[in-house]
Amino acid sequence: MTATDQTQSPVSEPKAHPASKDALSHAVLAAPVFLLYQIGLLISPGAANGVDPITRQLGYLAGLSWPVYLAVVVGLTVIYALALRSLAGRHKFQPSRFLLVLGEGLAYALLMGPAAHFILGSLHLLGEPANPLQAMGPIDRIIASAGAGFYEELIFRLAGLGGLMWLLGKRFKRWQAIIVALLVTSLVFSAMHYIGTYSEDFDLGSFSYRAVLGIFLGLMFVYRGFGTAVWAHFLYDVYVMLFVLD
Repeated sequence: MTATDQTQSPVSEPKAHPASKDALSHAVLAAPVFLLYQIGLLISPGAANGVDPITRQLGYLAGLSWPVYLAVVVGLTVIYALALRSLAGRHKFQPSRFLLVLGEGLAYALLMGPAAHFILGSLHLLGEPANPLQAMGPIDRIIASAGAGFYEELIFRLAGLGGLMWLLGKRFKRWQAIIVALLVTSLVFSAMHYIGTYSEDFDLGSFSYRAVLGIFLGLMFVYRGFGTAVWAHFLYDVYVMLFVLD
């Protein structure tokens, strides 16, 4: 075998984590949901998400002053717009991807519910989550959905699932790490809905329903990326809170 042949021969290399590919693009894609939520809290502070680790800190930094908080959020929005313009100008991000991720997220959002119904119905565990936000108006529910879509994906999928997969990947095969991390983080994700301000009474059916949705969202994160998971979660919550659980 010549040196040229050896250079061109396939080499077995470890595959990169699919969700880690193009991380910058996925951060850009998820940012509109983040900004919608942060700006929306100015209108509906009661729609704050229970696992939101950032807004309270922003409030403290702003001295709990809404004008200062607004200035911070406006500043973040301007920075995002300038960064998006710069990335598009340098051909490092295509704005058309927003349409693609929006369409993909909407498709997943509409399919998750029926798929969960089918799976749990087959296991005789069918149950749907209650609506602890029933007293909220439509705008409040959209803002709450944005908070859930961004922060719950940030905590449970990006940090939780991604981190657990990384840890387990040191000792187990990749597919084993994915399965265990999916199950653990999906169960924790579901359990957290029964803790806190807007918690509801525990019910095995609704717990199982949310756990299955957590697995679906986890698979989206692993194979389609953070941005897609955020939009799918956001759009699913909007659909459920506006049209299903009213």
